[in-house]
Amino acid sequence: MRAFNFLLLCTSFVALILVYGQKYRTEDVQSQVIELQRDITSQKQILNSLDADWAYLNQPARLQSIVDRHAETLGIAPIVVAQYGSLSDVPMRPAAPDSDGLDALLMSLEAGIDPNDQEELVGQ
Repeated sequence: MRAFNFLLLCTSFVALILVYGQKYRTEDVQSQVIELQRDITSQKQILNSLDADWAYLNQPARLQSIVDRHAETLGIAPIVVAQYGSLSDVPMRPAAPDSDGLDALLMSLEAGIDPNDQEELVGQ
């Protein structure tokens, strides 16, 4: 019976040491978590500051004054309506596919001729 009591006493001491070790490891991890949360908060504040700077730098009125100041140097001008195309400029879809052109394309591919190489097509 004495040996059993001694064994229980030794296991209790070992368990006590392990529990205290776990407690200190948990406190270390908790301090690391708190430090990481502080870092995250600091990074979020920096990001908010950068977002505010970006919003200021992209204000249309500010950008317009810069464009006006450097328009001649950069050779830029405002967009005019004539630069846009109209629907009538878009070619209509053919009623049927061009089978002759498709056959010629497939034959040139089989012959090893690259259709994008204009020099070979001109030489034929």
